[in-house]
Amino acid sequence: DSKLNRFPPPQKGMIRTAPMAAIPDLLKEFGVLPAPLLKKFGLPKDIFLYPDNTMPFATLGRLLKTCVRESGCNHFGLLVGQRASPTALGALGFLMKNSPDVATALNEFALNFDLHDRGATLFLKEEDESCLLVYEIYQHGMEAAGQIVDGAMAVGFNIMRSLCGPDWLPDELLFRRDMPEDVGPYRNFFKSPMQFNAKQSALRFDSRWLARKIPLADPALRQHFLQNIQDMIRNSPEDQRSKFYQVVLLLLGSQRCNLDGLADYFSIHPRTLNRRLKEVGTSFRELHNEARHATACQLLQQTRSTIANIAELLGYSNETAFNRAFSHWERTPPAKWRRQMQATSG
Repeated sequence: DSKLNRFPPPQKGMIRTAPMAAIPDLLKEFGVLPAPLLKKFGLPKDIFLYPDNTMPFATLGRLLKTCVRESGCNHFGLLVGQRASPTALGALGFLMKNSPDVATALNEFALNFDLHDRGATLFLKEEDESCLLVYEIYQHGMEAAGQIVDGAMAVGFNIMRSLCGPDWLPDELLFRRDMPEDVGPYRNFFKSPMQFNAKQSALRFDSRWLARKIPLADPALRQHFLQNIQDMIRNSPEDQRSKFYQVVLLLLGSQRCNLDGLADYFSIHPRTLNRRLKEVGTSFRELHNEARHATACQLLQQTRSTIANIAELLGYSNETAFNRAFSHWERTPPAKWRRQMQATSG
């Protein structure tokens, strides 16, 4: 169908529409006509009918912000994510379902996430006896970032249940956003402990789940979808700078957020990494500052963390050093910038 090619494959700053397919039906349930609302954003009324259509990640944020306002539902993003199944990820979702175990499925999910979403990134982190499936928006200045994260956490929850079984529950959900006024819908869906104003947004679960075999996984189907994924990678625009930047975001706030830590992640020598960074027109210092800037803005907008706590998380020696850096980026101190953002967001 030619409509499948109406939008290009996911490029930088784009996202596949499949996981948001519930938006039109949800709007109708709240008495809102979808077509006129979508038209305001230059989106065709049938954009969600074809799973491989794409849209700008920034447009998704503005769309969800408007959906919240028009529906009067402050957890609209959560509802969208609840209705998304792993099949919404297309070939990547089917590859996961046919992986031999949960560890393989999640590592392939993280490795190929940019074939689906190029405004955010996904990491699997192991910490002692627990694992974190981390979702991190890396596009700066996103509207309704909390709504996007809510939806992503719900999608991740559904994916883990599809891999581990319907009785799976996380040990904890971490949200890098302020606590919503009504946490009831979150408790009802996730049925797990939750922490808001967290350092990152993630599902935390016991590492023992990684070894769990995936029932009904078919090795032949796995090879088919692996080939499909490889074909997509060959046809996908490579952006090595974005890859480096995403990992700096992951390392931010840790003792390993330095050139050596980034080199270790890619299993290359720091001198080789420096050369590759130079080849793509950047440096570790530039990526580090960019990641600090973007994360500082997210934490100031989405959480009530103190300026001192944000400075510490971002690795500054003290609050004064962070204030100086932020004032250089935004031409205003962080406390004043936060007040301005709160005033403009209503």
